Amino acid sequence: MSTRSTVETLTLLQTSDSAFPSGAFAFSHGLETLAAEGHVAGAPAVEAVLLEQVLPRWLGFDRWFLARAHEVSGVATPDALHQVDALCEAHNSVASLAEASRRIGRSTLVTHARLGTPGAATFRDRIQAGTGFGHAPVVQGALARALGLAAGDAATGALFACMSASVSAAVRLGVLGALDAQRLLLAMRGPMAEGLAAPMPDSPAAFSPLIDIAAMRHAMSETRLFAA
Repeated sequence: MSTRSTVETLTLLQTSDSAFPSGAFAFSHGLETLAAEGHVAGAPAVEAVLLEQVLPRWLGFDRWFLARAHEVSGVATPDALHQVDALCEAHNSVASLAEASRRIGRSTLVTHARLGTPGAATFRDRIQAGTGFGHAPVVQGALARALGLAAGDAATGALFACMSASVSAAVRLGVLGALDAQRLLLAMRGPMAEGLAAPMPDSPAAFSPLIDIAAMRHAMSETRLFAA
């Protein structure tokens, strides 16, 4: 393996790690509501939510915006990236999930700006000026290109981070043990790899009614561990 490939691998591992300050730990992908209402308890139930709701939503929605942001970053006008960001905002129909996406994206941007990632400070400043949204997949795609990561590698890292955050949320909610969490991530490798290898959809789309409704109900809860 070349030195460059090793550096890219280390970069991918660092930015995908749960310890990287992205704010993703504060969101449960609807699991908190589902657990509180008794719909999710134990590894099989958590796996069903990830396999039937979270994974398809990411593959049909986040993956598209990440790839598009990666494509336009650095090769098109600066406005092209912000058009992708605006399109992501328009396609986010669940307010709490849209807010989660913006908060994760903005936290990621702030971290990268402080680390000196090329383009991160400019993107952050535009959002702070009110001329952008900073959705997570858009930020992930743009910064991955700035860091020299291929679009496919960026998608792999972002998807793993999403699944890892979901499993971590389940552990903190007490519906999944730590060892079962690792078994679940192991079991999800195949479906995740198959999804990433599938052709990119022509346009972004998602149908995840269970977690969408759970996210909307979560906003009405009086006691919450997670922001969404």
